[in-house]
Amino acid sequence: MQAGAMGFQLVRPDDAAAVAVLTDLGNAAQAVDDPESPAGTPELTAGWLRYGWDLEPDQRYLYRPSEDDDPVGVLNVGVPKRDNLHLVTGGITVHPDQRRQGHGSAMLAELLRQTRELGRRTVWLGCAADDDGAAAFLKQHGFSYASHDARRYQWPSKVDQDHVAALYAEARQAAADYEVVRTQVPTDDQLLAELIEVTAAINDAPMGELEFEPEKFDLQRLKDFEYAGQQKGERIYRIFARHRHTGVVGGHTVMMVQPSQPTFGNQYDTAVHRDHRGHRLGMLLKIEMMRWMADAEPQIERIETWNNADNSYMINVNEAIGYRLSRIFDSYQLAL
Repeated sequence: MQAGAMGFQLVRPDDAAAVAVLTDLGNAAQAVDDPESPAGTPELTAGWLRYGWDLEPDQRYLYRPSEDDDPVGVLNVGVPKRDNLHLVTGGITVHPDQRRQGHGSAMLAELLRQTRELGRRTVWLGCAADDDGAAAFLKQHGFSYASHDARRYQWPSKVDQDHVAALYAEARQAAADYEVVRTQVPTDDQLLAELIEVTAAINDAPMGELEFEPEKFDLQRLKDFEYAGQQKGERIYRIFARHRHTGVVGGHTVMMVQPSQPTFGNQYDTAVHRDHRGHRLGMLLKIEMMRWMADAEPQIERIETWNNADNSYMINVNEAIGYRLSRIFDSYQLAL
């Protein structure tokens, strides 16, 4: 048990029984709240608990109303350690059969208790934009709407390949001064060092009213991201564009496929450095990745990508190559 937090069990990645319960609770809620998202597995849950995105895993707790009860909810607590040291990101999940009994409020109280104990001042929680009940809950507890993100899916079998081929030819022409390079993880340190600036370009994406400072990227963080992915079993693909005359990397994109979910692809970051914009590098890199995946991962049936809903440039690129809106998710913020 977390000290001073009766009813909350911190789930360790090597506790197979607790991981299984955590996964089942998440899947039960997701089947009701977000059925388009693929179901989780204990293997994936344990991997995220152990490694996170880049070796800063969130902590997840099973919540029991009393010692004699089975777990009815999951509390997720994310504490950035490299930057944004004012911030805690949260997640509250209640089993569909146990809702409107005060469990969400109990978990929120624990989230705020931990935030204060850590000396942090800002908390983020989110919900689907069309989930009026969740939005009302957050507002009732003092949270304010701050931003929104859009999830889109692409089904490769439904993409108009002739249209994409024409876009690719146009982008190739506009980016004639750039060489496009494919590489798979692990990436050697010299190349990773060259990718630091273009990776940090993701900080230019809109964030709405969220209180957020630019993320800090260095060689170790990029290495930690790759290591975490490898340890979770992910196959990670990188493509970057290098300026032919200066040798500078101007843009990159990253794709991930998890062998335990082989028909589902995750389009991770795509970013173009501000000094290299205006050459259709975003379009070029995205389509180049599509072409690579058609050869390397032909079993993929669906690819997921996310953007801030105000990021019109990248949304237009995604729509042009066949991504279609799935859902909007709102972010809410509380300042303590």
